[in-house]
Amino acid sequence: MSGPSRSQGIAAGILVVAVGLSVRYPITSVSPLLGEIGDAYRLSHTAIAVLTSIPVLLFGIASPLAPVLVSRLGLTRAISLLLAVLAVATLLRPLVPASLFIGTVAVGASIALLGILAPQIIRHSLSARGGFWTGVYTTSFGVSAATGAALSIPLFHALGEHVGPALAAGAVPLLIACALAIAFGRRVDGGGRSGTVVTAQPRESIFAARGLWPVTGFFECQALIYFSLTAWLPTIAIARGADPAQAGLLLAWMSIAGLPASLIAPSLASRARWRIGLIVAAALLAIVGLVGLGFAPVALMPVAIAILGVALSSAFGLSIALIVFTSPNVAQTAAFSAVSQGIGYGGAAAGPLVPGLLVEAGVTWPAVLLMLAAVALCELGFGIASARASRPPSA
Repeated sequence: MSGPSRSQGIAAGILVVAVGLSVRYPITSVSPLLGEIGDAYRLSHTAIAVLTSIPVLLFGIASPLAPVLVSRLGLTRAISLLLAVLAVATLLRPLVPASLFIGTVAVGASIALLGILAPQIIRHSLSARGGFWTGVYTTSFGVSAATGAALSIPLFHALGEHVGPALAAGAVPLLIACALAIAFGRRVDGGGRSGTVVTAQPRESIFAARGLWPVTGFFECQALIYFSLTAWLPTIAIARGADPAQAGLLLAWMSIAGLPASLIAPSLASRARWRIGLIVAAALLAIVGLVGLGFAPVALMPVAIAILGVALSSAFGLSIALIVFTSPNVAQTAAFSAVSQGIGYGGAAAGPLVPGLLVEAGVTWPAVLLMLAAVALCELGFGIASARASRPPSA
């Protein structure tokens, strides 16, 4: 690479990692504290279920704004603004019950848009090693998720068992990520004033893009399973007999166990002939892990959760890789990502909400996990269709 290209690539890599590390722990840090949040803010079980579903619902609602932000502000300026909004919302949301919900709306919208724009950074500045950088990006997601789940309880105790300060402390690393985006964003843009990636205008509607709908279905299925477990895994573990003090760590374990898969799966997916095999393996592992979590002896629960970690991290990495490799061109990557993630997250919003409502109505957690296993079967079908669509037409 030439000097300017190398500088742009390094800056883009830093920006991708900064975004990836910022977009999971504001969610996973909440799940281990749901009981304490309910007590502190006097929330009912239904209100807590609604609170956990808000981020995923906003992932769908806010997604159409991503291409608009890029066209108005430019790619890196939009990312810097979103990181700033995410930091402020994380800082202010614990103030009162009303701000808890309003702040969570802002958190969900910011995370949604950041997740949509990240693939465009990869496609624009890191396309020569798109599979590897997609893996780095999704691995940073796993690190973020594990950090939030593992540190929320210790941080809660370190701050005098006050829920508000424990939630607000998450703004500190977000402010650091925002500073990095501001510092390195200009290099990603190549030093341009506008901060806008210049690409050719698309000639056809993104809704006619090849592979859009199977990729959307695959993204929705894996996201629904992931966010169901992110919201309720500690609760499921306690209901099945796990030590409450360890329940939050099990959620962190799921993320940690999936870290190697989140790096390896997207890297391997850069080879089109391997994509179907990777998707089949991810879906089958999800089914095994869900059934094991619901019915295996409690002593084997960490094994089932590790299997789920590998399955879900692989599936998420593959879903991002499919967006990068299937979108028609650089100009349409943000729009392709917005549609597939927007609609996908919109459907996945049922993940945190519906299991809580079903259990409140008397359905057992093992039955809920069997329903999620059925979703994994749908993931398999959509994934195979997506892999076929991601291949060049000549193939």
